[in-house]
Amino acid sequence: MTASKARACDLALTQNPNTVVINYNPFAAGPSSGAIDLGLKNQTDEACELRLSFVDDGGAIVSRLDLGGVGVQFRPREASGLQTSDVEPGVLRYTLAGKATGQAQLDAAIVVDAVPDAGTYASDLKLLVKDADGTALLAPIPVRLQLVSTPRAQLNLAGAAGAFGSGSSVEVVDFGDASTGLTRRIFIQVRANAPSVIAITSEHRGLMQRQGDAETASSVAYAVELDGTPVDLQAPWTKEVDPPRTLAGISLPMLFTLGKIKDQMAGRYQDVLAIDISPR
Repeated sequence: MTASKARACDLALTQNPNTVVINYNPFAAGPSSGAIDLGLKNQTDEACELRLSFVDDGGAIVSRLDLGGVGVQFRPREASGLQTSDVEPGVLRYTLAGKATGQAQLDAAIVVDAVPDAGTYASDLKLLVKDADGTALLAPIPVRLQLVSTPRAQLNLAGAAGAFGSGSSVEVVDFGDASTGLTRRIFIQVRANAPSVIAITSEHRGLMQRQGDAETASSVAYAVELDGTPVDLQAPWTKEVDPPRTLAGISLPMLFTLGKIKDQMAGRYQDVLAIDISPR
């Protein structure tokens, strides 16, 4: 009796992942990933036991890589039918029934966060599709993995120096009972993935106007310094900043000083400062 040899898989590619894009916001909560969908058709009657892996130019299997300091790992999507292999690290197993068309679905998922400079970071890999014996069933499939970090900048006003988001938030700087030279201090917490510009605009151009039903000319002048630099409140004022590429960012002291208090009408005085930041 002669043993018959199992028929080799005859596989066709129906969907090519080509370029996989991860749109990455280092300051956003929640995971980021890029979808990889590989369409396959089994042209034989018997099931095909497939082995999928990514390799670099040297042929080494890649299960995890670094893009701009951000750690990326390949993970089977839930209910995709892909299984990781304990015996073969970096190899994914996929069974495709006879005459069936399937889609091997996985994600390039962020597993280590970082704050890369704004820009695009790419790596060119090849996706290999083999049978259980290690025989290649398709030509190596080029896959470009891209991490896109768009320019972003965030600003927070706090009552104390510290990492971004730490300390109590500040919306009102209250001098209480006014006196000449009285000071108050807050901190502008800034983080960004690109050089940025802080813009400050005073509604009343450096004057706190008396609040009330009747309009009066009575006002209280005040001055502002940001990180030791005087702020010109007579016109829109800007300052360039380039914080370290960290989630904590930098904390800039902002000092408010009342001008001369003499002969102003009793009452409550107020000005509104618009403080914004934008990446360059």
